[in-house]
Amino acid sequence: MTGRRSPADWVDPLIGTDSSYEFSNGNTVPAVAMPWGMAAWTPQTQDNGWTYRWRDTAIQGVRLTHQPSPWIGDYGRVTISPQTGTVEADPAARASAFSHDRERATPYAYRVDLDRYDTRVEVTATERCGVLRVTFPATEAAFLLFDTHRDGGALRLDGNRLVGFTASNSGGVPDDFAHHVIVEFDRPVTGFGDALADEIVWDAEALEGDRVCGVVRLDATASRTVEVRIGTSFISDEQAALNLRREVGTLDYNALRGLAKRTWDEHLGVIEIEGATDAQRTTFTTALWRSLLFPRALHEPDETGALRHWSPFAGGVHPGELYTDNGFWDTFRTVYPLLTLLFPERVESVIRGLVHTTREGGWLPKWMSPGYRDCMIGTHAAAVIADAVAKGLRDFDIETAYQAVLQDATVASDNPAVGRRGVERYHALGWVPCDEVSEATSRTLEFAYGDWCVARLAQALGKPEDAARFDARALSYRHVFDPEVGFMRGRRADGSWRPGFDPVEWGGPFTEGSAWHFLWAVPHDPAGLATLLGGRQAMAETLDAVFETPGEFRVGSYGFVIHEMAEMVRGQMGQYAQCNQPIHHALYLYVWAGQPWKTQRRAREVMDRMYQATPDGLPGDEDNGEMSAWYVLSALGLYAVAPGAPVWVLGSPLFERAVLHLPAGDLAVEAPGNGPGSPYVRSVHLGGAEHAASWVPHDALAAGGTLRFEMGPTPNTDRATRVEDAPPSLSPLGP
Repeated sequence: MTGRRSPADWVDPLIGTDSSYEFSNGNTVPAVAMPWGMAAWTPQTQDNGWTYRWRDTAIQGVRLTHQPSPWIGDYGRVTISPQTGTVEADPAARASAFSHDRERATPYAYRVDLDRYDTRVEVTATERCGVLRVTFPATEAAFLLFDTHRDGGALRLDGNRLVGFTASNSGGVPDDFAHHVIVEFDRPVTGFGDALADEIVWDAEALEGDRVCGVVRLDATASRTVEVRIGTSFISDEQAALNLRREVGTLDYNALRGLAKRTWDEHLGVIEIEGATDAQRTTFTTALWRSLLFPRALHEPDETGALRHWSPFAGGVHPGELYTDNGFWDTFRTVYPLLTLLFPERVESVIRGLVHTTREGGWLPKWMSPGYRDCMIGTHAAAVIADAVAKGLRDFDIETAYQAVLQDATVASDNPAVGRRGVERYHALGWVPCDEVSEATSRTLEFAYGDWCVARLAQALGKPEDAARFDARALSYRHVFDPEVGFMRGRRADGSWRPGFDPVEWGGPFTEGSAWHFLWAVPHDPAGLATLLGGRQAMAETLDAVFETPGEFRVGSYGFVIHEMAEMVRGQMGQYAQCNQPIHHALYLYVWAGQPWKTQRRAREVMDRMYQATPDGLPGDEDNGEMSAWYVLSALGLYAVAPGAPVWVLGSPLFERAVLHLPAGDLAVEAPGNGPGSPYVRSVHLGGAEHAASWVPHDALAAGGTLRFEMGPTPNTDRATRVEDAPPSLSPLGP
């Protein structure tokens, strides 16, 4: 079976779609899009943030979407609803029953049968366009309804095509925001009308309003299969038409579907695995696919091919690359480290886009969709930039990037969507006071890591005074560690501790977690954390306690059970919460404690138990590829604990062999005889020589070669246990 499927056909986009507000198994949609593509297409079962839910039984249409997360919302959306009989505009009223048995989702195309209308709808994508193929029953009155949603829209019939825009958004847009669409049909339009009217009049020419539902009538008697080509642009109608000519031209649905499949086969084929079960191969390839969907490229080529973009940060059209739809609090941890290895030139392109963001909006983004969004804490674009530079990627204006990172770390902003809230108090006290600023302890910890990233950039740019200043600030995590309780905790402006400490209380001074999770939020200095905990053995015992302490919680300042709490309990790994990002690196910290076999055991346990090839197969919000990239890296036996350091910590590879086709040459990760009963690393060889350390430098992997693991059913408690075997850290590692 393995040999008969191409990489793209191992992907199951329905993984992670069985989610809800109360409980996330991924919160994903079965998107049809290109790698980092501007336009995505998905079936719509809900007219809200949960665009598609596997448990739903009716489909409302196919949505042109840009939604990066249900918690952020969509923008520039248009839903297309094929109908016969009486035209319905209301999403619930027009919905058709469907069966998963007659649904086919792939990265390059989606197909479903709409039972109510006896109609099959299919969609495929290019980078900025889409093509629908709709097979109606034989009828003179086949309808396609175009719903622009709220916030303003317009559609007009121009010859035999529709031209229009939608301004639908969920925030983060300037006044000139509009998503332009050009729709071409493969046959004459026999009528165009307003589906929101009490009675449709079929001679309409133009519609405009807060919400527009234009409906096109087509004759499907002689040929039941209708093809619809859709060009999109954030710049103008003319640019949408140019994108359509350039990317679709005269190609039909089958040709474009084939092109999309080849594109995904090429990108997913960058990693070849051997020794996987079918379920593991599906899980891995789907995770790799999701790791390549975001950030979304917002730039568009002009007539000469030069890139330009509409700016959600300043409005207007500007030259060069731009990306959006990314939450750096999530993606800096796994997505970007993975991309530095597989697609380093894409990382440089993204950073060039970040430089444009800074020039146009004045700040680096924390979350962007499409513009600045006030979501999550910290300024983690710094980590993306520092990690790229540490790994030798510099094809961007590094000085401008550094000044932007420096501003994030030092200047207070009145806009909560940018900069660091509480940064002035952080500088004055050494911590963010919990009696003045929400989520203060989490902010302190993430500011400290961010300062370390600034220091790494300063060091690379030959700015030793800046490097020393920010390395000193990177130790600020010490100010919120209370040795009396052995945890990070809230600290007031007067230096006293927040009363009533309970390590299982969520919220308050913490972000989407508790003291159990944020104790480990010192990725840049595990050695220093070990010292605070009483040494390497004490650190290992505290890590053990994470998994051994019952998975109880107090809702704290949230006042109700948020989905991450319920997901942690469902995971049945004590206080370890794979469902959310803050603790994702913690199981890899055993290597600093001199007990790497526990990293191997726990990493394998998380991969085997919490990632499945099912609609409920992800352990929490997928978050722009972060949850998936964690799996990809861990399955390769690699993890970047502290992006900004060119270091890969070794874990437990999942397969017998993986070949990474890297720009400089192939990297083979070998583990002969590996399997479910062999999670432990007995020995490691790098380039044919025995490798004693618990980590490898990035350059050694990026250059290609062979990383070979000998695996076994029992731990090797003598390997990589010495202080000198541990990865680098800001502070020296003690006994």
